[in-house]
Amino acid sequence: MTLKRDLFFLVFAVVIKLSLLFLFISGTSEKSYLEGFWGDFAFDTHGYLDPITHFFEKGSYLPHYRMPGYGFWYGLFLLIFPKVWALNFLLLFQAICSGIGVYLLSVLGGKLTGSRAVFLTSYFLLLGTTYTSWYDHYLMSESLTSSFLIFSVYFFVRSWSNPSPWNLIFSGLLFTNLVFLRPVFLPIGGLFIFLVFWKFHYSISKTLRVYILFFIPFLILDGMWIYSGYKKYQKIIPLQESFLGPSQSNVFYEPAFWFTQNWGGNYLWWDPGAEIRYFGVGTDSLEYFDKNQIQFPGKIFTSQFNQDSLTRASERLMDLKLEKNRLSVTQFDRKSAVIYDSFSRFSKSIQEEKPLLYHIESRISLLRQFLFTTKIRNPFYGLKFPWRDQFIRLKSFTYLVTLVLGYMSALILLVFAFKKPVYLILSGIVWYVLFIHPILLRVIENRYLMPSYSFLTLVVVLATFEILNSRKFAKK
Repeated sequence: MTLKRDLFFLVFAVVIKLSLLFLFISGTSEKSYLEGFWGDFAFDTHGYLDPITHFFEKGSYLPHYRMPGYGFWYGLFLLIFPKVWALNFLLLFQAICSGIGVYLLSVLGGKLTGSRAVFLTSYFLLLGTTYTSWYDHYLMSESLTSSFLIFSVYFFVRSWSNPSPWNLIFSGLLFTNLVFLRPVFLPIGGLFIFLVFWKFHYSISKTLRVYILFFIPFLILDGMWIYSGYKKYQKIIPLQESFLGPSQSNVFYEPAFWFTQNWGGNYLWWDPGAEIRYFGVGTDSLEYFDKNQIQFPGKIFTSQFNQDSLTRASERLMDLKLEKNRLSVTQFDRKSAVIYDSFSRFSKSIQEEKPLLYHIESRISLLRQFLFTTKIRNPFYGLKFPWRDQFIRLKSFTYLVTLVLGYMSALILLVFAFKKPVYLILSGIVWYVLFIHPILLRVIENRYLMPSYSFLTLVVVLATFEILNSRKFAKK
């Protein structure tokens, strides 16, 4: 493609993403974060932004919990603009990166296949995916995580045909920001390592050179992060100390969370009907309106607990919430220990007495919830326009089709990876995101799927091309 045509597709993608951003902003219902702020926020928003605000006001990054990959960009805008405009420009930055990501991922598909049809098909499919665009107007890390994952992969693959060290260094910087956005993506670096070894296994010096160029940005910046954490806590924390944030690492959430995960229940406390709501956790509410309708499946009960045991555990939590302001620290800790011990005993008994439930059935349940939670973000619910309901059905249908065809295609691409090893990283990202969240970490929030969604779309196009191309070759 000519430079002029390249520029057109790039600009057009950014314009569409910005247009979708303002479309979703127009339908937003949450206006209370800050007067004049355009977008939406979530429960995690403060965890990303508050440490940066504290840094500008007090000179230290506190609370020192989340890695500053998202806050870094907010801080750059905060250097120039007042807070509300820094946040608004952060949303614009997310949408612009999202448009660039559509273009680069489509270019990658076209270059890997040498097909203009693959580029155009990928481009328009990715551009029309509202599931990813929806997160551009939220103060959360999903949008930038998706974009920086695409950027890093693009420049890494580009380094194969253009061995300039700057491609590797730039890819490594983007990968570093990806990990600082979402530490869970660090193992994706293993795919880069494997591909480099595949290509340069005949030369140790070349292999080491590529590793150094790619990983040196991460080693330097993570070293600085480790040092700052050591000064604060006097211990080495390479990434993030715990999956749970400070607001969750307490007796009113944590023990019930781990217990519910053990047997594959729903721990999303904001989701009506979720089993964890039986224990009244997640907010300052003492009880949820639907508590009496929540039923625990009989298959989870063991010799250590039954329905009455869970009722007593819930009552202990409620009592502690009511008494917490009147108890001394010692009294509160003693009652907390009883609750922790109870849920720990319940969880351990499931692992020992119900191994099939713990190892297999629970993960199948968590996988289903991960892909099809009742709170999947549908960008059209908050908007009023003709044919809205038809758009909602279309979005839900395309989401399902993308999942089915995407995972099938990710398997098919592995067959062609011997000819094009780069397919390993595209397919690997798809499978890694699916494995790491509901299977290994047992987390089911559907937004964690989002960074791999564009790759699911791309692998469908690539697998289709390779199959059709193989049939043509076979006929010849």
